Formats: sequence, C-alpha cells, structure tokens
Amino acid sequence: MQCTSKTRIGVIFPDDGAFPYELTDHRLITNWLADHNMKNIEYILCLQQCETPASLAATEVELCEYWAAENALSAAARQLGNKGCHSVVFACTSAGFFGGIQYAQRQVQLISESAGALASSTSMAFLAALDVLGVKRVDILSPYDPEITELFVNFLSDVGISVGSVGHMRQPPSGRAFDIDCAAELAEFTSLTPPSTDPILIPCTSVSSLKCAEYFEAISGRAVITANQVTLWHALVLAGLTPSIADASSFLRSCLQMRGAALPLQI
Repeated sequence: MQCTSKTRIGVIFPDDGAFPYELTDHRLITNWLADHNMKNIEYILCLQQCETPASLAATEVELCEYWAAENALSAAARQLGNKGCHSVVFACTSAGFFGGIQYAQRQVQLISESAGALASSTSMAFLAALDVLGVKRVDILSPYDPEITELFVNFLSDVGISVGSVGHMRQPPSGRAFDIDCAAELAEFTSLTPPSTDPILIPCTSVSSLKCAEYFEAISGRAVITANQVTLWHALVLAGLTPSIADASSFLRSCLQMRGAALPLQI
C-alpha cells in the first residue's frame, strides 16, 4: 500500500457508459468534502469493468448479478488498495442487497480482502447508519421497479428494520434514475403518506442528493437518508474519521459524530 499524507477513501462505481452520476464527478465530491471541512481527504474512484456487456441482462435481477460479479469487484478493490485507500465502498445499492444479508456480507468481505482495507457497500452502509441512529422503522421512496424494491424491503426486514410506506418514483422519459425530479417525487410521497417521524430512505446511487440534503428534509419535514450520503459516510468512518458536518442533513450531522459504525456491521 502506498504511503500518503492524506486519508484516502475509495469508491467502486458501476461503469455503465457516460452518465454524469454524482459519485463519478470527482470535482463535485472533492468540493463537497472541502466545503464540509474535509480538505485532507482524497476521493479515489474506480469504475467497475465487467467482462460481458450489461445490455445482455434480461431482467433487473440479472443486472444486479452482472454488477455483483466477484471477479470484477475483486479487481476494482485491488486497484483501490494499491492506491493506498484506507477504506473501500461498493456504490451500487441493489447489487448489494438483492441476494440478502448473508450475500451482502460475503460481498463486503471479498472487497475488504481484495483491497487490504476495511470495506462496505451502499446496502451495508444503510444498515450501519440505521444501527448507529437506533432506527427500527423507515419509509422508502424507491426509483427501482417493484421486484427490486421488494428485495430491499426484505433486506431491511432481515435485520429487524420494519418498513411503513413505500413509494415508487415515476421514471422520466429518458428511463434513467439520474434524471428523476427527486424533489417533486419526495413532495408527492410526503403528501400521500401518513405523518411520521420515521426517516425516508432513497436507495439508489444514481439519484443525486449530496447538494440537496437540507432541501429534501425541508420538503419532507423529517430525516431523508440517501444512498450517496451513506456511501460517503461509511467510507469516512471506516477510514477512522469522525468530522462534524454542518448543512449536510440531520443524518450526517448526527452520524458523523458517532463511532458506533466505525467497523462493518455484524449481523
């Protein structure tokens, strides 16, 4: 592992083409970290390469299996380990939870062993965040189809997290989650669900959220926990960091000052 004066966090992101996803925008993430008093953190991205085209996947579950290919994940994790990353997170939520909790745990173990560093996935980061916060019940606003959404509900249920209301975002004309008007979907979801103090989970890393966290919570009137938030949060705490972040959602303000999830969650 290379020596570095900076703390390096590594993220593996599925390489599906040329969409400007939030977690693949190195400048945006670097600026976000700097804006939140984390200038000494280096963000290292590895775009995951698979041997066969994603277009061959006939169903959403097959697409999850495609992105979860162990050889591709292991190769990406080794690259990040060789670059001196202190932690590594696989940033594809559905490719972590679709196989259940034991599958997700084995996946994280593979990544950790390949990288030579503590590791997580966005799915496991959700569980770790809810564990730190002591949350046992959530609502879900999902950009996935009903089958994949149900697998996420089951994943949470396996660790004792109950799910109240479930909303499905309308797909935009492009068919890309990246283009969803998340604020509008959140406003409609909140208006149609019973009043609650339970957090709302938005579980897809294709949905931009880092710069909208406070706005989302203003719309909903309660905590909103998104995939990109937990991905970066768990990467930070696994690297041994506990900075205090202002203006970055109630979730991050609370969690980043706690050390309860500094190690991978054990179920």
